[in-house]
Amino acid sequence: MTARGVRLVSQGISLVHRHFFRRFSSFDNRAAFSNAWAPVHETGRYPLYDMALQIIKGDSKERLEELDCLRREGAASTQPSRLEQLEILAEMNKPEIIWAFRHGKADMAKPVFRHLAKREWRERGRLDRLMERIHTMNVVPDLLPDLHPSIDLSLAFGPDEVEPGVFVDPILTVQPPGIRVNAFHGDERYYTLVMVDLDVPDPARQSFRQCLHWLIPNIVISSKSSSLVHLPATQEGYNYLPPHPQIGTPYHRYCLLLLENPNPHLAIDLRSMLETKRIAFSLRDFIKAWSFRPEAGGGAFFWRSVWSPAVTDIYRDILRVPEPRYGRPPKEDRYEDVKRTRRYI
Repeated sequence: MTARGVRLVSQGISLVHRHFFRRFSSFDNRAAFSNAWAPVHETGRYPLYDMALQIIKGDSKERLEELDCLRREGAASTQPSRLEQLEILAEMNKPEIIWAFRHGKADMAKPVFRHLAKREWRERGRLDRLMERIHTMNVVPDLLPDLHPSIDLSLAFGPDEVEPGVFVDPILTVQPPGIRVNAFHGDERYYTLVMVDLDVPDPARQSFRQCLHWLIPNIVISSKSSSLVHLPATQEGYNYLPPHPQIGTPYHRYCLLLLENPNPHLAIDLRSMLETKRIAFSLRDFIKAWSFRPEAGGGAFFWRSVWSPAVTDIYRDILRVPEPRYGRPPKEDRYEDVKRTRRYI
């Protein structure tokens, strides 16, 4: 396509998008509330708008012709990414495609809708907000040296979805959260869920260590699966352990990751690690041992919690161990004896 053609297509797209949701007449209102897309303006009412639609239609036709040509040449096996790119370019600017996406009628089996969903996730701020809080609150590098989410992961405790990094009362996290995922790949892939507490006190080292709260391998996810993740019944992982930030400690960061399996199309067998104690868990060692690559994709989320009276109930009813108490040791007063003597005789 010539430079002039590119400019015309760009101008046509801009014009159609500007007029997309405008209401000028009863005809427009009928189109807005119908179950399918219809032109915003009647044909012939605005010649420039009609021209813009024709430009978009012509550009789509060129892309589809190139796509058909490549398929006839057998490029399906040699250039699959190029074929998908052409399919996206042929469809992404069509008003009916944009209408379907914005009205919840997207078919995520189609590459164009996956592309639009991923673009919206990246450009509307959800990914930026997540990564800003991950770095601001030092999840990176305390948890991992690097992290690049490729799927949109969100959590809900009860009916309410929570924002990444917010404080959640331990009474709300006694039961496992609802996990929602928007994936942008059409094929089914295996993921492993890992949840850790980054801030468990380690008095012997005067530092902090990790505790494993949840581990479930081989969760099948694709763009066509339900956004609400159904966790498989398995004997290979660790059941959900409710967060229980200890009294006297700073806030705890609870991090939940969906790690794409080393071979995303093969399940992994984690039974050999079931003897690992939760409190001796190290996410970095786990990732290294099983060759996960969180810097290449997956999902990430975290929230914070501090002690509340519900933690005492968790220790008594669920953990069934005495509740520890932490705090700074009292500062030695070198003048304590002097203070106890009478100043005046």
